[in-house]
Amino acid sequence: MKFFVLFLTLLMLCSPVSFAADTGVVRGQVGDSKKLPIYTDEELEEALAVSDECSGDDYWSLHYDCSCVGLNFLELRRRRGAEADSLTLKAEAQRKCPNAPAMAGKVYNECMHWAPAQRGDDYEEFCECYGSTYGRIYKRNPVSGNLLVSELQMTEAMSKCNVNEVNVKAQERAAFIKKLKENGSYEKLFPSAESNPQ
Repeated sequence: MKFFVLFLTLLMLCSPVSFAADTGVVRGQVGDSKKLPIYTDEELEEALAVSDECSGDDYWSLHYDCSCVGLNFLELRRRRGAEADSLTLKAEAQRKCPNAPAMAGKVYNECMHWAPAQRGDDYEEFCECYGSTYGRIYKRNPVSGNLLVSELQMTEAMSKCNVNEVNVKAQERAAFIKKLKENGSYEKLFPSAESNPQ
């Protein structure tokens, strides 16, 4: 008898129990979210065309993650239906998909061209800060084609990376050289340098 009870207990413990059947949750479905109709072939083709158009354009692919744009466009089309304007849907999808890493890289590369002459020794550190800060600012407000917004974003990124510090250093250096020239020490310290009559 003990053997029979032990056998039944092991059988119950080892048998699979289906909890999903009790709750009504289907595998792969999250909660009770509103079910959208499955996309049509036309909707999928339109979304793929939007993604391809973005990928084929250097400007758009720099500013936006084109795969993300295509997926968001498809989702918006499914939610809003066939009557929704495709340009409006595309613009909304783009705003949800900023390509912040590419924009940060673009700003960093541009900075590395002009910063050595402007910043001096700390130009690499400055450009890293400027590029990554700009990327974060762009991600919050991914507006393309608006020069005013872009310039404001660049100015904000520069100010967060102490862009004016180079001016202070240059002014201090110029004041120090002027003081050395006034007291006659400049020529003694730098005999090969030409004396500036200022």
